[in-house]
Amino acid sequence: MSSNRPPASPRRRRLLHSTLAALAMPAAALAALPKPATAPAPALRLMFPELPYFELLKNQLKKYSDSTGVRIEVDVMPYLDMRDAQLKELQKAKGKYDLVVMLAAWKTEYVSRNMLADLDKEQLAGRLNLEDVEDIVPAYLTVAGKVGGPRGYLDGPSAHLFALPVGSETSILAYRTDIFQQHGLKPPASYDELLPLLHTLKQKEPGMQPLCSRGQRGHHISHAWLLHFNAYGGEAFDARWRCKVHSPAGIKAIEVLRAIHATSKGGILNNSYSDMCNAFISGDAAMYLDSTNIFALANDSVKSLVQDKVAYALHPKGSVYSAETGGFSLAMPKNAPSAARAMQLLGWLTSRQQDKAIARKGGIPMRISTMRDVELQIIYPEYAILNKQLEYANPNWRPIIPEWPLIDEQILGSLLHDAVAGTITPAAALEQAQEKITELMRKSGHYRS
Repeated sequence: MSSNRPPASPRRRRLLHSTLAALAMPAAALAALPKPATAPAPALRLMFPELPYFELLKNQLKKYSDSTGVRIEVDVMPYLDMRDAQLKELQKAKGKYDLVVMLAAWKTEYVSRNMLADLDKEQLAGRLNLEDVEDIVPAYLTVAGKVGGPRGYLDGPSAHLFALPVGSETSILAYRTDIFQQHGLKPPASYDELLPLLHTLKQKEPGMQPLCSRGQRGHHISHAWLLHFNAYGGEAFDARWRCKVHSPAGIKAIEVLRAIHATSKGGILNNSYSDMCNAFISGDAAMYLDSTNIFALANDSVKSLVQDKVAYALHPKGSVYSAETGGFSLAMPKNAPSAARAMQLLGWLTSRQQDKAIARKGGIPMRISTMRDVELQIIYPEYAILNKQLEYANPNWRPIIPEWPLIDEQILGSLLHDAVAGTITPAAALEQAQEKITELMRKSGHYRS
């Protein structure tokens, strides 16, 4: 029977012949044929806040990338914008971030939403190698990453580690040595000494803020209030989750903020944390009382006008010595696209060697061994006061619960601002705040009916 199929072209016959020949080749010969180039592994993607400390980390990441060939991309954004972005991204089936930096205050919310890898389990399974966890400052480790212990966010037998401290902080008093020496003043050891000193400095240095402070509506004024609230022995909740902000300690903390506001040119109510830092390092303030991030800023040879004119003292005593613990945490999302490589980077970035390398460049250390390093103590004499301050660092200085961002930014952040502005009395502000917080906690299921 004849066929209507056209004869094969010479090119088609050659292609068919080569294909049949390849199929007939022995396996060894096939293995010897050149293979297509392997596609490069996808870049690890991280999210960092837009702060100077994390520029130091980015430089270290470049070294890691250069030595390992691992490509790393870092998304940078203002830190108060990160939570919304992370809540959106980390709840997807597969995310785009391999490691994220978050505020320590968000840890329990993220764990409650099942968004973070349990680092204790990863370490136990041998997939993660964290070097000498006992060397990390205990208060920093607790506040940055412990979830499931007492109150849900403190260390204890049932607590697990979900994040590691990076850019961790406690509070410290910084003061201008030249100004204090000129007027024969001493740094205040207590609030009883601090409050009259505000008026003394305003009189002796009328063009200078006695004490710079954040006070912007929302998170910033809540943070400022908590610094003083804790020093007067205040706790936002008792062990049964009854709200305790309406208290003598709460009122006293507002009075401290009002005194700072009254003695500051232009007041404090528009100030963010960046504003207060800029005021101090530009020479516009005689004292600073807030995060130890000020160490690096005051030492900055380019931006600081007060380099070599600053000394440090303990956070003044109210009724007790207390100091904040906070800052940022480094965590691996459960939906990280490259989990194994992310864990390798996490172990490297938080090692002793890297902590010291970052500290040498002005970063705040998270390890005890770094702060006790003889070479670094010569370069940074402030480590002596930092070691002492950490004895009073309080991991419970604010409640790290899922409800806290709403309490911090909207309830306290609004009413405290109004109280310092004088549109409502301190007692009325805290009474209203306590009522709103209690109702929120009731709706969240913290109280048994």
